[in-house]
Amino acid sequence: MKQKVFVIGFQKTGTTSLDLALQRLGYKVYCVDKNLLKFKKTGELKNYIQNTLENWDAVQDMPWPLFYQELYELYPDAKFILTIRETDDWFNSVKRFFGSIRIPFHQKIYQVPCAEGYENEYKTLFEKHNNEVLNFFKNKPNFLVMEMGVNFDYPTLCNFLHIETIPEDAFPHARNNKKRQLPNYKLYRDLRSFYWNYKKNY
Repeated sequence: MKQKVFVIGFQKTGTTSLDLALQRLGYKVYCVDKNLLKFKKTGELKNYIQNTLENWDAVQDMPWPLFYQELYELYPDAKFILTIRETDDWFNSVKRFFGSIRIPFHQKIYQVPCAEGYENEYKTLFEKHNNEVLNFFKNKPNFLVMEMGVNFDYPTLCNFLHIETIPEDAFPHARNNKKRQLPNYKLYRDLRSFYWNYKKNY
């Protein structure tokens, strides 16, 4: 079993690209787990996390970043990576991708109906999380900040994880996927939001 790696940046900060890179390096990566939001007692939450991650090397995607303190308490020697990007760029990406889809899972996190129309609430939580994580991990050697467009590359990641053999191929960029380009079109976003809100009775 590898040393665990926890990606604790919000969605749309390059987490999928980092997921692909970690898999390329041989890590088993676990993603979304809505059950994390169900626990009221810290002890039960920690037991669930330990049982869930028994056979996984790394995690990424929401809502894992919200539980960085619990993860640190359980795995103080793990590697923690905060993925970030400029706030306006982040929100615009979130809005393009999710639009006005009313996802209960996201509503629990951001405390508002959807991304579109609630820019301030989304940005406030995003910046609050990043600042709190930076303060929490200040001067801790097992912490790395990876910023989109700055140091999203294999040398940075491999040096942090103490991996000597650095892949020569390009670092993954999930946004290059054609399917991920569709939300750039407003008509597509509006139709998708209508469909999902109707289908899920959101």
